[in-house]
Amino acid sequence: MALLTKINDTTPVKSDSAWHNKTLLTLCAGELTMAMGFGFVGPIFPKFVSALGVAPAQIGTMVGLAITVYGIARVVTDLPAGKLASHWGRRPLLILGPALMAIGALGCGLATAYWQLLVLRLVQGAGSAIYNVTCIIVIAEISTLSNRGQYLSLDWGAWLIGSSLGPTLGGFVGEYLGYRAPFFCFSFLALIASLWFYFRIPETKKTQLADTSQTSSNPPKPNSANETAFSYKNLNFVLICTVAFLTLVTLSGNQITLVPILGYERLNLREGQVGLVLTLVAVMQCIFVFPAGRLSDKLGRKIIIVSGGVISALALILFTQSYSYLFCLLSAILLGIGRAFGGPVTSAYVADIAPPQNYEHSMALYRTISDTGFVIGPLLLGWLKDVRGLDFPFLLGAGLLFGVIILFAALATETVSRSKKL
Repeated sequence: MALLTKINDTTPVKSDSAWHNKTLLTLCAGELTMAMGFGFVGPIFPKFVSALGVAPAQIGTMVGLAITVYGIARVVTDLPAGKLASHWGRRPLLILGPALMAIGALGCGLATAYWQLLVLRLVQGAGSAIYNVTCIIVIAEISTLSNRGQYLSLDWGAWLIGSSLGPTLGGFVGEYLGYRAPFFCFSFLALIASLWFYFRIPETKKTQLADTSQTSSNPPKPNSANETAFSYKNLNFVLICTVAFLTLVTLSGNQITLVPILGYERLNLREGQVGLVLTLVAVMQCIFVFPAGRLSDKLGRKIIIVSGGVISALALILFTQSYSYLFCLLSAILLGIGRAFGGPVTSAYVADIAPPQNYEHSMALYRTISDTGFVIGPLLLGWLKDVRGLDFPFLLGAGLLFGVIILFAALATETVSRSKKL
Protein backbone atom coordinates (compact mmCIF):
# COMPACT_ATOMS: atom_id res chain seq x y z
CA MET A 1 0.00 0.00 0.00
CA ALA A 2 1.38 3.38 -0.94
CA LEU A 3 2.28 5.74 1.84
CA LEU A 4 -0.21 8.56 2.29
CA THR A 5 0.58 11.53 4.51
CA LYS A 6 -2.24 13.94 5.32
CA ILE A 7 -1.01 17.50 5.56
CA ASN A 8 -2.87 18.47 8.71
CA ASP A 9 -3.39 15.02 10.25
CA THR A 10 -1.05 14.21 13.11
CA THR A 11 -2.65 10.81 13.78
CA PRO A 12 -0.15 8.05 12.99
CA VAL A 13 -1.24 5.66 10.25
CA LYS A 14 -0.45 1.98 10.77
CA SER A 15 0.33 1.49 7.07
CA ASP A 16 3.27 3.84 7.61
CA SER A 17 5.14 0.96 9.23
CA ALA A 18 8.78 0.84 8.16
CA TRP A 19 8.38 -2.81 7.20
CA HIS A 20 5.82 -1.88 4.53
CA ASN A 21 7.93 0.75 2.78
CA LYS A 22 9.74 -0.83 -0.18
CA THR A 23 12.03 2.16 -0.72
CA LEU A 24 13.22 2.03 2.88
CA LEU A 25 13.77 -1.73 2.74
CA THR A 26 15.77 -1.34 -0.47
CA LEU A 27 17.97 1.26 1.22
CA CYS A 28 18.44 -1.02 4.21
CA ALA A 29 19.57 -3.95 2.07
CA GLY A 30 22.21 -1.82 0.34
CA GLU A 31 23.20 -0.26 3.66
CA LEU A 32 23.81 -3.69 5.19
CA THR A 33 26.03 -4.73 2.29
CA MET A 34 28.19 -1.58 2.41
CA ALA A 35 28.46 -1.71 6.20
CA MET A 36 29.77 -5.24 6.08
CA GLY A 37 32.49 -4.11 3.68
CA PHE A 38 33.32 -1.04 5.78
CA GLY A 39 33.62 -3.22 8.86
CA PHE A 40 36.08 -5.56 7.16
CA VAL A 41 38.76 -2.86 7.22
CA GLY A 42 38.56 -1.64 10.84
CA PRO A 43 40.47 -4.39 12.69
CA ILE A 44 43.44 -4.49 10.31
CA PHE A 45 43.78 -0.76 9.61
CA PRO A 46 46.59 -0.03 12.13
CA LYS A 47 48.53 -3.09 10.93
CA PHE A 48 48.07 -2.09 7.29
CA VAL A 49 49.31 1.45 7.98
CA SER A 50 52.31 -0.01 9.80
CA ALA A 51 53.00 -2.32 6.85
CA LEU A 52 53.23 0.76 4.61
CA GLY A 53 56.30 1.89 6.55
CA VAL A 54 54.92 4.07 9.36
CA ALA A 55 57.08 4.02 12.50
CA PRO A 56 55.51 2.58 15.70
CA ALA A 57 55.97 5.89 17.54
CA GLN A 58 53.79 7.63 14.93
CA ILE A 59 51.14 4.96 14.49
CA GLY A 60 48.43 6.82 16.42
CA THR A 61 48.91 10.03 14.44
CA MET A 62 49.20 8.35 11.05
CA VAL A 63 46.21 6.04 11.55
CA GLY A 64 44.29 9.10 12.71
CA LEU A 65 45.37 11.07 9.64
CA ALA A 66 44.26 8.28 7.30
CA ILE A 67 40.83 8.34 8.93
CA THR A 68 40.77 12.15 9.02
CA VAL A 69 41.24 12.53 5.26
CA TYR A 70 38.19 10.29 4.85
CA GLY A 71 36.31 12.75 7.04
CA ILE A 72 37.69 15.75 5.13
CA ALA A 73 36.30 14.34 1.90
CA ARG A 74 32.91 13.88 3.57
CA VAL A 75 32.83 17.44 4.89
CA VAL A 76 33.81 18.92 1.52
CA THR A 77 31.28 16.77 -0.34
CA ASP A 78 28.24 16.95 2.01
CA LEU A 79 26.80 20.30 0.88
CA PRO A 80 27.45 19.72 -2.86
CA ALA A 81 25.77 16.32 -2.45
CA GLY A 82 22.67 18.05 -1.10
CA LYS A 83 22.61 20.38 -4.11
CA LEU A 84 23.13 17.52 -6.52
CA ALA A 85 20.27 15.61 -4.88
CA SER A 86 18.06 18.62 -5.55
CA HIS A 87 19.12 18.99 -9.20
CA TRP A 88 19.79 15.40 -10.30
CA GLY A 89 17.40 13.54 -8.03
CA ARG A 90 18.13 10.93 -5.38
CA ARG A 91 18.56 7.75 -7.42
CA PRO A 92 21.73 8.68 -9.40
CA LEU A 93 23.57 9.63 -6.22
CA LEU A 94 22.54 6.46 -4.40
CA ILE A 95 24.23 4.57 -7.25
CA LEU A 96 27.27 6.85 -7.54
CA GLY A 97 28.18 6.92 -3.85
CA PRO A 98 28.78 3.16 -3.40
CA ALA A 99 30.55 3.02 -6.77
CA LEU A 100 33.10 5.60 -5.60
CA MET A 101 33.53 3.69 -2.34
CA ALA A 102 34.24 0.54 -4.34
CA ILE A 103 36.89 2.32 -6.44
CA GLY A 104 38.52 3.85 -3.36
CA ALA A 105 38.60 0.55 -1.45
CA LEU A 106 40.13 -1.28 -4.41
CA GLY A 107 42.81 1.39 -4.70
CA CYS A 108 43.58 1.19 -0.96
CA GLY A 109 44.11 -2.54 -1.26
CA LEU A 110 46.59 -1.94 -4.10
CA ALA A 111 48.42 0.95 -2.40
CA THR A 112 52.18 0.55 -1.88
CA ALA A 113 52.87 3.86 -0.11
CA TYR A 114 51.19 5.75 2.70
CA TRP A 115 50.45 8.82 0.54
CA GLN A 116 48.57 6.64 -1.93
CA LEU A 117 46.40 5.38 0.91
CA LEU A 118 45.54 8.97 1.84
CA VAL A 119 44.52 9.89 -1.71
CA LEU A 120 42.30 6.86 -2.09
CA ARG A 121 40.72 7.44 1.31
CA LEU A 122 39.59 10.80 -0.09
CA VAL A 123 37.78 8.97 -2.88
CA GLN A 124 36.12 6.68 -0.35
CA GLY A 125 35.06 9.62 1.80
CA ALA A 126 33.48 11.44 -1.14
CA GLY A 127 31.47 8.36 -2.03
CA SER A 128 30.36 7.93 1.57
CA ALA A 129 29.17 11.55 1.77
CA ILE A 130 27.23 11.35 -1.48
CA TYR A 131 25.45 8.22 -0.34
CA ASN A 132 24.79 9.21 3.28
CA VAL A 133 23.43 12.69 2.53
CA THR A 134 21.14 11.34 -0.17
CA CYS A 135 19.98 8.46 2.02
CA ILE A 136 19.01 10.71 4.92
CA ILE A 137 17.16 13.06 2.54
CA VAL A 138 15.14 10.14 1.17
CA ILE A 139 14.24 8.83 4.62
CA ALA A 140 13.31 12.31 5.84
CA GLU A 141 10.88 12.83 2.96
CA ILE A 142 9.24 9.38 3.04
CA SER A 143 8.70 9.46 6.82
CA THR A 144 6.45 11.46 9.14
CA LEU A 145 6.90 12.92 12.61
CA SER A 146 5.17 9.89 14.11
CA ASN A 147 7.40 7.26 12.47
CA ARG A 148 10.66 9.02 11.61
CA GLY A 149 12.54 7.52 14.54
CA GLN A 150 11.39 4.05 13.51
CA TYR A 151 12.43 4.60 9.87
CA LEU A 152 15.87 5.93 10.74
CA SER A 153 16.45 3.23 13.35
CA LEU A 154 15.66 0.53 10.78
CA ASP A 155 18.14 2.04 8.33
CA TRP A 156 20.72 2.46 11.09
CA GLY A 157 20.01 -1.09 12.24
CA ALA A 158 20.76 -2.43 8.76
CA TRP A 159 24.11 -0.65 8.88
CA LEU A 160 24.77 -2.16 12.29
CA ILE A 161 23.94 -5.69 11.20
CA GLY A 162 26.55 -5.34 8.48
CA SER A 163 28.94 -3.72 10.94
CA SER A 164 28.40 -6.64 13.30
CA LEU A 165 29.50 -9.15 10.69
CA GLY A 166 32.27 -7.12 9.07
CA PRO A 167 34.91 -6.60 11.79
CA THR A 168 35.14 -10.22 12.94
CA LEU A 169 35.23 -11.52 9.37
CA GLY A 170 37.67 -8.80 8.36
CA GLY A 171 39.94 -9.55 11.31
CA PHE A 172 40.22 -13.21 10.38
CA VAL A 173 40.53 -12.44 6.66
CA GLY A 174 43.39 -10.03 7.42
CA GLU A 175 45.00 -12.48 9.81
CA TYR A 176 45.04 -15.39 7.35
CA LEU A 177 44.93 -13.80 3.88
CA GLY A 178 46.92 -10.62 4.44
CA TYR A 179 46.10 -7.01 5.26
CA ARG A 180 45.11 -6.13 1.69
CA ALA A 181 42.37 -8.74 1.40
CA PRO A 182 39.78 -6.89 3.57
CA PHE A 183 40.00 -3.87 1.25
CA PHE A 184 39.24 -6.08 -1.75
CA CYS A 185 36.25 -7.53 0.12
CA PHE A 186 35.06 -3.98 0.87
CA SER A 187 35.38 -3.02 -2.80
CA PHE A 188 33.37 -6.03 -3.95
CA LEU A 189 30.56 -5.46 -1.44
CA ALA A 190 30.32 -1.73 -2.27
CA LEU A 191 30.07 -2.62 -5.96
CA ILE A 192 27.25 -5.06 -5.18
CA ALA A 193 25.43 -2.26 -3.31
CA SER A 194 25.80 0.11 -6.27
CA LEU A 195 24.37 -2.47 -8.65
CA TRP A 196 21.55 -3.23 -6.20
CA PHE A 197 20.51 0.42 -6.16
CA TYR A 198 20.77 0.62 -9.94
CA PHE A 199 18.23 -2.15 -10.38
CA ARG A 200 16.00 -1.60 -7.34
CA ILE A 201 15.91 1.95 -5.98
CA PRO A 202 13.15 4.29 -7.24
CA GLU A 203 13.37 8.06 -7.55
CA THR A 204 11.66 9.76 -4.60
CA LYS A 205 12.11 13.42 -5.56
CA LYS A 206 9.08 13.41 -7.85
CA THR A 207 6.94 12.02 -5.04
CA GLN A 208 8.00 14.83 -2.74
CA LEU A 209 7.28 17.45 -5.37
CA ALA A 210 3.87 15.96 -6.03
CA ASP A 211 2.99 16.09 -2.34
CA THR A 212 4.13 19.68 -1.86
CA SER A 213 2.40 20.84 -5.03
CA GLN A 214 -0.95 20.09 -3.42
CA THR A 215 -0.41 22.98 -1.04
CA SER A 216 1.66 25.27 -3.27
CA SER A 217 -1.19 27.75 -3.52
CA ASN A 218 -1.13 28.14 0.26
CA PRO A 219 2.53 28.24 1.27
CA PRO A 220 3.18 28.05 5.01
CA LYS A 221 3.77 31.27 6.83
CA PRO A 222 7.19 31.73 8.43
CA ASN A 223 5.78 31.53 11.95
CA SER A 224 2.80 29.23 11.31
CA ALA A 225 1.96 26.36 13.64
CA ASN A 226 2.44 23.88 10.80
CA GLU A 227 6.01 24.92 10.01
CA THR A 228 8.66 25.76 12.59
CA ALA A 229 10.79 28.64 11.37
CA PHE A 230 14.22 27.25 10.63
CA SER A 231 17.46 29.16 10.80
CA TYR A 232 21.08 28.20 10.98
CA LYS A 233 21.17 30.31 14.15
CA ASN A 234 18.34 28.24 15.62
CA LEU A 235 19.47 27.09 19.07
CA ASN A 236 17.98 23.62 18.65
CA PHE A 237 19.85 23.14 15.39
CA VAL A 238 23.13 24.36 16.88
CA LEU A 239 22.77 22.06 19.90
CA ILE A 240 21.90 18.91 17.95
CA CYS A 241 24.73 19.56 15.47
CA THR A 242 27.15 19.92 18.37
CA VAL A 243 25.95 16.64 19.85
CA ALA A 244 26.37 14.92 16.47
CA PHE A 245 29.79 16.55 15.99
CA LEU A 246 31.16 15.24 19.29
CA THR A 247 29.52 11.88 18.74
CA LEU A 248 31.55 11.54 15.53
CA VAL A 249 34.68 12.85 17.26
CA THR A 250 34.47 9.99 19.74
CA LEU A 251 33.30 7.45 17.15
CA SER A 252 36.10 8.16 14.67
CA GLY A 253 38.76 9.13 17.19
CA ASN A 254 38.15 6.75 20.09
CA GLN A 255 36.16 3.85 18.69
CA ILE A 256 37.59 3.46 15.18
CA THR A 257 41.13 4.79 15.70
CA LEU A 258 42.11 4.03 19.30
CA VAL A 259 40.18 0.93 20.36
CA PRO A 260 42.10 -1.28 17.88
CA ILE A 261 45.39 0.32 18.99
CA LEU A 262 44.44 -0.30 22.64
CA GLY A 263 43.80 -3.94 21.79
CA TYR A 264 47.17 -4.38 20.10
CA GLU A 265 49.40 -2.30 22.39
CA ARG A 266 47.86 -2.80 25.85
CA LEU A 267 46.25 -6.22 25.58
CA ASN A 268 48.40 -7.87 22.86
CA LEU A 269 45.32 -9.09 21.01
CA ARG A 270 45.22 -10.80 17.64
CA GLU A 271 43.40 -9.30 14.65
CA GLY A 272 40.40 -11.58 15.11
CA GLN A 273 40.07 -10.61 18.77
CA VAL A 274 40.17 -6.89 17.93
CA GLY A 275 37.53 -7.52 15.29
CA LEU A 276 35.35 -9.17 17.94
CA VAL A 277 35.56 -6.07 20.14
CA LEU A 278 34.38 -3.83 17.31
CA THR A 279 31.74 -6.37 16.32
CA LEU A 280 30.39 -6.41 19.87
CA VAL A 281 29.85 -2.63 19.75
CA ALA A 282 27.87 -3.05 16.54
CA VAL A 283 25.91 -6.05 17.84
CA MET A 284 24.72 -4.14 20.90
CA GLN A 285 23.76 -1.20 18.71
CA CYS A 286 21.80 -3.55 16.49
CA ILE A 287 19.91 -5.00 19.46
CA PHE A 288 18.96 -1.65 20.97
CA VAL A 289 18.61 0.66 17.96
CA PHE A 290 15.12 -0.52 16.99
CA PRO A 291 13.55 0.02 20.43
CA ALA A 292 15.44 3.32 20.70
CA GLY A 293 13.85 4.57 17.47
CA ARG A 294 10.37 3.50 18.50
CA LEU A 295 10.77 5.02 21.96
CA SER A 296 11.87 8.32 20.44
CA ASP A 297 8.61 8.41 18.45
CA LYS A 298 6.60 7.76 21.63
CA LEU A 299 8.53 9.44 24.44
CA GLY A 300 10.35 12.15 22.53
CA ARG A 301 13.80 12.58 21.00
CA LYS A 302 15.53 14.35 23.91
CA ILE A 303 15.35 11.62 26.52
CA ILE A 304 16.77 9.07 24.07
CA ILE A 305 19.57 11.34 22.83
CA VAL A 306 20.58 12.34 26.35
CA SER A 307 20.53 8.74 27.60
CA GLY A 308 22.67 7.59 24.69
CA GLY A 309 25.24 10.35 25.19
CA VAL A 310 25.64 9.68 28.91
CA ILE A 311 26.03 5.92 28.40
CA SER A 312 28.58 6.44 25.59
CA ALA A 313 30.65 8.83 27.73
CA LEU A 314 30.68 6.30 30.59
CA ALA A 315 31.79 3.54 28.22
CA LEU A 316 34.71 5.63 26.96
CA ILE A 317 35.87 6.10 30.55
CA LEU A 318 35.66 2.34 31.16
CA PHE A 319 37.99 1.71 28.21
CA THR A 320 40.75 3.43 30.20
CA GLN A 321 40.38 0.64 32.78
CA SER A 322 40.47 -2.15 30.20
CA TYR A 323 43.54 -4.09 31.28
CA SER A 324 41.92 -7.44 30.46
CA TYR A 325 40.19 -8.67 27.34
CA LEU A 326 36.99 -9.38 29.28
CA PHE A 327 36.78 -5.81 30.61
CA CYS A 328 37.43 -4.48 27.11
CA LEU A 329 34.50 -6.54 25.84
CA LEU A 330 32.28 -5.23 28.65
CA SER A 331 33.24 -1.66 27.73
CA ALA A 332 32.35 -2.42 24.11
CA ILE A 333 28.93 -3.70 25.18
CA LEU A 334 28.18 -0.48 27.06
CA LEU A 335 29.46 1.68 24.19
CA GLY A 336 27.22 -0.19 21.76
CA ILE A 337 24.16 0.49 23.90
CA GLY A 338 25.01 4.20 24.09
CA ARG A 339 25.61 4.46 20.34
CA ALA A 340 22.26 2.78 19.66
CA PHE A 341 20.36 5.41 21.64
CA GLY A 342 22.37 8.36 20.36
CA GLY A 343 22.71 7.33 16.70
CA PRO A 344 19.72 7.70 14.37
CA VAL A 345 17.63 9.75 16.80
CA THR A 346 19.84 12.82 16.28
CA SER A 347 19.06 12.68 12.55
CA ALA A 348 15.36 12.32 13.36
CA TYR A 349 15.57 15.44 15.55
CA VAL A 350 17.08 17.47 12.69
CA ALA A 351 14.46 16.19 10.25
CA ASP A 352 11.77 17.23 12.75
CA ILE A 353 12.92 20.86 12.83
CA ALA A 354 13.92 21.22 9.16
CA PRO A 355 11.29 22.49 6.67
CA PRO A 356 10.28 19.77 4.15
CA GLN A 357 10.77 22.21 1.26
CA ASN A 358 14.44 22.51 2.17
CA TYR A 359 15.37 19.02 3.32
CA GLU A 360 18.29 18.76 0.92
CA HIS A 361 20.21 21.77 2.22
CA SER A 362 19.19 21.35 5.86
CA MET A 363 20.24 17.72 6.09
CA ALA A 364 23.42 18.33 4.08
CA LEU A 365 24.39 21.18 6.42
CA TYR A 366 23.77 18.94 9.43
CA ARG A 367 25.96 16.24 7.89
CA THR A 368 28.69 18.77 7.08
CA ILE A 369 28.87 20.02 10.67
CA SER A 370 28.72 16.56 12.21
CA ASP A 371 31.22 15.09 9.73
CA THR A 372 33.72 17.73 10.82
CA GLY A 373 34.02 15.53 13.89
CA PHE A 374 35.25 12.78 11.59
CA VAL A 375 38.01 15.16 10.48
CA ILE A 376 39.10 16.37 13.90
CA GLY A 377 38.59 13.25 16.01
CA PRO A 378 41.06 10.74 14.52
CA LEU A 379 43.92 13.19 14.01
CA LEU A 380 43.54 15.00 17.34
CA LEU A 381 42.93 11.96 19.53
CA GLY A 382 45.48 9.87 17.64
CA TRP A 383 48.11 12.57 18.18
CA LEU A 384 47.16 12.88 21.85
CA LYS A 385 47.65 9.14 22.22
CA ASP A 386 51.21 9.48 20.93
CA VAL A 387 52.07 12.41 23.23
CA ARG A 388 49.90 11.74 26.32
CA GLY A 389 49.28 8.01 26.29
CA LEU A 390 46.18 5.89 25.61
CA ASP A 391 43.99 6.99 28.52
CA PHE A 392 43.96 10.77 28.00
CA PRO A 393 42.13 10.86 24.63
CA PHE A 394 39.43 8.53 25.99
CA LEU A 395 38.90 10.75 29.02
CA LEU A 396 38.88 13.90 26.89
CA GLY A 397 36.35 12.47 24.46
CA ALA A 398 34.10 11.34 27.31
CA GLY A 399 34.26 14.73 29.03
CA LEU A 400 33.43 16.72 25.90
CA LEU A 401 30.55 14.45 24.95
CA PHE A 402 29.09 14.51 28.45
CA GLY A 403 29.33 18.31 28.60
CA VAL A 404 27.42 18.94 25.38
CA ILE A 405 24.80 16.35 26.32
CA ILE A 406 24.10 18.27 29.53
CA LEU A 407 23.70 21.49 27.52
CA PHE A 408 21.35 19.76 25.10
CA ALA A 409 19.28 18.36 27.97
CA ALA A 410 18.98 21.81 29.57
CA LEU A 411 18.36 24.01 26.52
CA ALA A 412 16.98 22.02 23.58
CA THR A 413 13.28 21.87 22.77
CA GLU A 414 11.45 18.55 22.45
CA THR A 415 10.02 18.01 18.96
CA VAL A 416 7.65 15.12 19.65
CA SER A 417 4.57 15.61 21.82
CA ARG A 418 3.91 12.75 24.21
CA SER A 419 0.24 13.11 23.42
CA LYS A 420 1.03 11.58 19.99
CA LYS A 421 1.83 8.14 21.34
CA LEU A 422 0.79 5.20 19.23
